[in-house]
Formats: sequence, C-alpha cells, structure tokens
Amino acid sequence: MKVFKWLEENLEECICVIFLIAITCITFLQIVLRNLPFTTSLRWPEEFCRYCFVASAFISMGYCYRKNCVLAVDILSQHLPKFLAKILGILNRLVSIAFYGYMIMPAWGVAMNAMTRHQLSPAMQIPIWILYIFAPIGFGLGFLRGIQDLIKYLFVKNKTEA
Repeated sequence: MKVFKWLEENLEECICVIFLIAITCITFLQIVLRNLPFTTSLRWPEEFCRYCFVASAFISMGYCYRKNCVLAVDILSQHLPKFLAKILGILNRLVSIAFYGYMIMPAWGVAMNAMTRHQLSPAMQIPIWILYIFAPIGFGLGFLRGIQDLIKYLFVKNKTEA
C-alpha cells in the first residue's frame, strides 16, 4: 500500500523531473560538443529535448490539478455569495473533467493512427507514436486528478474555494 500512496502523491512530479533533467543534461552535452574544437555536434538532441518537453507538458496536466495550480479566473467567484461560489467551483471542475474525458479518445486515436503508419522520427528513428501516446496519458491523468479534486472540493473541509 505504501507504493500506491507514493505513486498517488509523486507520479507526475517524478516523471516530469526525469524529463526535465534529461532535457538539461542533453542540452548541456550538445553545447559542450559544439564548442569543443575537435568534435562535431550530435544530430538527435534537439529532437530528443523537444519530445521530452512535449511529454512533460502532457504529464503535467495531472500534476497541476493535484497541486491546485490550474489556471482559473476566480474574480467572479470572489464576489459571489459562498453558496453560488461553491456551485461555480463545482461547474468549473465538471467542465474540466468533461474536457479531459472527451479528449482521451481523440488523442488515443491519433496515437494509434501513428502506430499503424509506422512513422519514425527524423533524427532518432524511434516510432513517432511514442511521442503521441503521452497525449491520452496526460488527458487520462488530468481526468483522474480532476475527479479527485472534485471529490475533495465537495467533501473535504478547509479546502480553499476556487
């Protein structure tokens, strides 16, 4: 059970940290190799870093929801009575959950279409579906974290109203 609790609290954060460390290290390596007089630069780091950045952006959807740092315009809810602000908060969360839930299937379709085409990335020659699979994973994490946030918003006391 400790493993599941750790995953619940740290999954997205660890994945994003790994991607961002990889981006930093590979970019540094590329800069060093470009500036050494006897070495040529590599041709794959730009593509690798781009893919890591895109993957971390999709994975961060769930992370942002879990950490309650999703962009929101809350000026209206600040000026409403508490009851109406609570209803607006519920509607906001339901719309987000519906969006994430809706986007899972189209994103999955794009990833599966890329898989059937056997397209490879230009520099690294890896299957392009590996990049595309992060979209449905990210929307799925956003969907799950949105449901968790809605449950906390409805049933946990001392939750900041948003």
